[in-house]
Amino acid sequence: MSELIAALNQLEKEKGIDKDVIMEAIENSLLAACKRDFGSADNVVVNMDRETGDIYVYAIKEVVDEVYDPALEISLGKAKAIDQNLNLGDTVRIEITPKDFGRIAAMHARSVIVQKIKEEERRVVYDHFYCKEKDIVTGVVQRYVGENVSVTNRENQTLYCRSKRNKSWTTYSCFKNTSRSCKTFI
Repeated sequence: MSELIAALNQLEKEKGIDKDVIMEAIENSLLAACKRDFGSADNVVVNMDRETGDIYVYAIKEVVDEVYDPALEISLGKAKAIDQNLNLGDTVRIEITPKDFGRIAAMHARSVIVQKIKEEERRVVYDHFYCKEKDIVTGVVQRYVGENVSVTNRENQTLYCRSKRNKSWTTYSCFKNTSRSCKTFI
């Protein structure tokens, strides 16, 4: 098992993010990197092996006599060097290695992957609490940030903004702890 698959399995276990969603994000980020690096990704296909984590990026080119657009076309002579059975009008898959991507394209691919991971984390938290909409959830007030309250429960730490809180929330002072007073929000 590759390091990538091990990392994806760990991410799936720790954060509840489906491994296939992250693999799709990696494929999409590589397509975006191709578009950024080569100017177009219309003829690019990205395949990621779900078992080994190997990534294959292919450019699909049409075999022609005279090449007008090297990004979309390949000459018959070069195509015959790849496969003797190719004729005019056929398409050929040429492997593009991700190592050929520039630094900017690689940074863009990384940012797309990180953004997808954050979106999925938010979706997992939303799905977890969506079913608890009318339930009472307990938590511990960790700190006050101005008029906002930071509350931690078993799974998450949440910042409740005063403007977003329910109008019926009231504050009750309870006992004094050794270091600070405790407040409960209802």
